[in-house]
Order: sequence, then structure tokens, then C-alpha cells
Amino acid sequence: MRSSRRAFMIVPRLLERQVDEALALSETAGYEIVRIWRNRYPRIVKKGLLEALKEAAGQGLAETLIYYGELQPSSKFTIMKETGLNVVDRVMLILEIFALHASSREALLQIEAARIRHEIPLARELVRRSKMGEYPGFLGPGMYAADQYLRHLKRRLARIRVELDKIRESRERRLASRSRSGLLHASIVGYASAGKTSLFNALTGESKPVGPEYFTTLQPKHSRLSWPGGDGIVLADTVGFIRDVPPEIVEAFHATLAEVKYSDAIIFVVDASEPEKDMIDKTRAGVETLARIGALSVPMIIAANKIDALDDSLLESRLEALESEASSLPRAPPVIPISARTGKGLGILVAELRSLLDSKARSAVTS
Repeated sequence: MRSSRRAFMIVPRLLERQVDEALALSETAGYEIVRIWRNRYPRIVKKGLLEALKEAAGQGLAETLIYYGELQPSSKFTIMKETGLNVVDRVMLILEIFALHASSREALLQIEAARIRHEIPLARELVRRSKMGEYPGFLGPGMYAADQYLRHLKRRLARIRVELDKIRESRERRLASRSRSGLLHASIVGYASAGKTSLFNALTGESKPVGPEYFTTLQPKHSRLSWPGGDGIVLADTVGFIRDVPPEIVEAFHATLAEVKYSDAIIFVVDASEPEKDMIDKTRAGVETLARIGALSVPMIIAANKIDALDDSLLESRLEALESEASSLPRAPPVIPISARTGKGLGILVAELRSLLDSKARSAVTS
């Protein structure tokens, strides 16, 4: 069990509906949020809020400020200078969680590259302020050291990109070869904590770790899903989606997202037990991510999970909302109600998946 680190949090009003997600991510990263402020400005912290932060920091209530959004480098430096707090924005918070679960060389390199890309604007701000004489001793011993640090970041990023390109070229060849081998693959996708790994375990008999924490899956997990009278398929469990995915995070998702793009089918898991608006917002966030990686053309099934937590009237409402959303997507994917926990609906889901893949195989033969 990781010990908690006390932290303040600022949530821009534009992201106010994502407070629960912000708290869940913070907890996953090992932070205990002791106070939350709302901020009307999306990327800057003005004097009134800064004074409140200084007062709270002076009382020793926390050592870190989590800004759940994108913060201008100048604002970050001002907060750090005036309050003494370590400032972690949304991207760095997510990357902290990634680092907790990363095991492969590629994942570690992706996280490091994302951090560097995110730090370069801050390093440029440090250089600018050092040249102005504002920060001769803050975060580094002056202009020369700041320039050196910026050059070091750029050189390191270039080396990482070369290594990642080699790893990705090898994986792309492997995935392309796999798609020609005749062995079918399906990927389980969905919003973080929708129950993807629980479904993966229920379908394959595996016992991969599950829980409320975000991003426990960074690299794809694979296992065979067998069915009568056929060879079955290979099923992959993938990383969870989040809303408003920053470009740096999409880059760090690359290994698992490439798996989805080369799949023969996608099972899109949705938590149907959530409030309807949250459920639809998260479904749209997942669809946007699939569109960004070019995977919307892959045949899909929407699995409405956690139906055991709903009564009949709520379940009907959730399914109608999902079916309406699905009707606007390519091929209008079917919506199958399931419970990965109890097993309800899994037989229907597997039958629908098999039918989808058989249809795709017949199309490939006739084309």
C-alpha cells in the first residue's frame, strides 16, 4: 500500500464535471487531497487564488498542488516561487500513474518521452526568466545551467524517439503479419474502470489484477477465447480511455492503441451503472480516441457492463441511450447488456462476437 502524499487541488471550471475523475486519478497516484479550489481561468492562477494557496501552504497542510488542467509555464513558476509547493498538472499526474504500472522498455521510454515533451516549455520559461535575471537561483543556478538543461532535454528526447521508432517498426510488422496469419484477434477497450479486465478474466478464465485504480493495464494482456466447433480467437485487454486525452498521453498509449487498430473486432465496454450523462460522455471520449488512432473502421460491439447494479427501468433507459449513441457510429454496433461480475449476458456477447468475426471472414473471402 503506497503512503499518501497530501496535496491541494485546483480544478478549472471548464472541467468541473470531472472532479470525481480528478480525485480518483489523484488517489491512484498516491495523493490525499486535503482541499479543492475551483478556478474560473483555464490556464492561469490569478492573485486572489494565489494568496489563498500561499496561506494554506504556510499552514503546512500539503506539499503538492495538483492543477487538473493545462497550466501556463509562467503560472507554474509563479506558484512554485510564491508558495513553495510542487506543482503537478493533469498530464504529469497521469504520467505518474503510468510510471507505477510500466514494466516494458517501450512503456518506460514512452513515459520518459512524454515527460520531456511536457517539460520543454517549462525549461524554455526557465531560460527566459534566467536571461531576465528573475531566477538566478531558482530551479537551477542561472542562465547557463538553464540553457544546458534545455539542450539536454532535447538531446535525450531525440535519442528516445530513435529507439521508440525501432521498437514500433518491429511491432507494426509483427501486427501486420499477425493479421495475415488467419488467427483472429479482438480487443477489449473502454473508459478507465469500466470493467475491461473483469470481462477479460470472465471470458478467458484468467485472473489478471482488477480494481478501482486507473491504468492498471498499460501493455496489452492476451489470452485465447475458445468456442465450440472453432479455433476461437486471441483476446486482448487494453489501456483505459479518459476524457480530453492530452496529446502526450495519446503518444504514451501507443503500444496498446496499435493493438486495437490491428484487431479484427472491438468490444467496447461501458459502465452502464453510472449516471446516464456520465456514461454517454465517457462513451464519446472513447469513440474520439478510437477515431484519433484510425480504429473506428474495425467492427465493434458495445458491452453495457455492470447491469447487475441496475433495476429494470434504469437498465432500459441506459440501453436506449447507448443504442441511440451507437446508431451514429460506423456500422451501428450492437449493444449487449452484460455483467462481467455475475456472468450474465456473456454467452450472448460471445455469440455476437463470433457472428461478427464470421461475417468479416466471409467478406474477406468474397472480396
